[in-house]
Amino acid sequence: MNTKKALFLYNALSGKGQIKYNLAEIIDVLTKGGYDVTAHPTQAKLDAYDMASVNAPDYDIVICSGGDGTLNETITGIMSLDVKKPLGYIPAGTMNDFASSLKIPMNMKNAAETIVKGELVKVDVGSFNDIYFTYIAAFGAFTNVSYETPQEIKNVFGSLAYIMEGMKKLNTIKSYHIKVMYNDVVIEDEFIFGMVANSTSVGGFKGLSGKEVLLNDGIYATNYILFNIIN
Repeated sequence: MNTKKALFLYNALSGKGQIKYNLAEIIDVLTKGGYDVTAHPTQAKLDAYDMASVNAPDYDIVICSGGDGTLNETITGIMSLDVKKPLGYIPAGTMNDFASSLKIPMNMKNAAETIVKGELVKVDVGSFNDIYFTYIAAFGAFTNVSYETPQEIKNVFGSLAYIMEGMKKLNTIKSYHIKVMYNDVVIEDEFIFGMVANSTSVGGFKGLSGKEVLLNDGIYATNYILFNIIN
């Protein structure tokens, strides 16, 4: 069997820290699948970005495990490379919106098996200048809630933690004058919230973005990344 090199970045604090109890099994699945795994637990914010952007060229695939934040850092790191590396994802966050849209199993062992048995598929990646985002970019009310909700609170209350944190922001809501132009359509008004989304789930809530969402139709973005999943 030809051994492939995998860089495995994981956030041990994401979700309820369940990866700590699944780590050996995940690495075993990847190893049996022909990967020589280098595992790196993220140490601080942007560590996943730094590791991916600097070290990914030496590997055949980058695998990350964590929440949407860890995933976004890893994708941004890969997108900074001249030669894009494939990405495998093992969801371990509170909401796992993007994994849900990609139909990646929430069970970590099963998610690892999709990386071993799966195929490469294109997934659109949005961007603002040099900043990349996977499935949503938003402005206005409550958009900073996911970043400001303490991890330990999310571990206890799950999605309810976001609602609790959002209630603290009610007295800070303000409107923004926005002009949006796409194709031949112009929308200009005052808005308290807006988002560009390419996901079937946002903040754990399904149905906000419509039924016509396709993650690889090229309409959402001209950039893309190769995900190793079961299509």
